[in-house]
Order: sequence, then C-alpha cells, then structure tokens
Amino acid sequence: MTDVLMAETASGGENGHESPDPREQAGVAPARRRLQVLEPSSLVPTYVGIAVVAIGFALIAIAWAKVAALTNVALQLPYVVSAGISGLAVVVCGVLIVNVAAKRQDAAERARQMERLTSIMAELKEALGTGAGRAEDG
Repeated sequence: MTDVLMAETASGGENGHESPDPREQAGVAPARRRLQVLEPSSLVPTYVGIAVVAIGFALIAIAWAKVAALTNVALQLPYVVSAGISGLAVVVCGVLIVNVAAKRQDAAERARQMERLTSIMAELKEALGTGAGRAEDG
C-alpha cells in the first residue's frame, strides 16, 4: 500500500496536480507571523515592554552596585548619569510600551464586542421585522 501511495506522490497524484512550491509556502508563514505580532490583540508587545522594564531595572542595579562602593560624589556621578538615569528612562519607555499594548488590546476587545452587538441587533431587527410583517398579514 505504501508503494502505491509513494508512486502516486512521485507521479504528482492521481489527477496529475503538483503540490505547491515549498518556497511559496515558506514565504507565507513568516508574513503571517509578522501580521499576528502586529495585531492589536497580540500579547507580544506586552512581553517586549516587560523585557524593556527589566533591562531598565538591571541598568539601575548596575549603577547602584558601582556607586555603593564609592564615597566620593565626583566619582559616583558618571555611574548615576550613564546607568542610573538611562535605566530610569528605559523603565519609563517599557512602561509606555506595556500601557500602549494594553490600550490596543482593550480597543480590539471593544471592537469585537461592538461587532457582536451590531450583528445581534441586526438579527433582532430582522426577527422583529419578519414577525411584525406576519402579524399584519394575518
């Protein structure tokens, strides 16, 4: 039985149609993945924002570790400016990314609910319209 299946596959199947080009299929998958990442309901931007916040806190921890051992303020300032303030800025950017992602997810959910409500209202209107027409005819 496998010989028959292998022969059909090698000859292009029973009706002679060839399978699609694997390069075309490979090109579709990454594009589809990119679109899924950019969807408003995707959780990827939230995870990216959380990672950015973690990087910011790591920068702040590095600055603290370097500054804690020094007693001279003049030697502490380069670490505070380069890692401390930069870390704070990165944390703010990460929180902004998470905030925007959450708002996009909420907007997508609201749009889905509005579509569902609109379709339910249309069905209700159709049901009431046909019911009222039957009552007037009878």
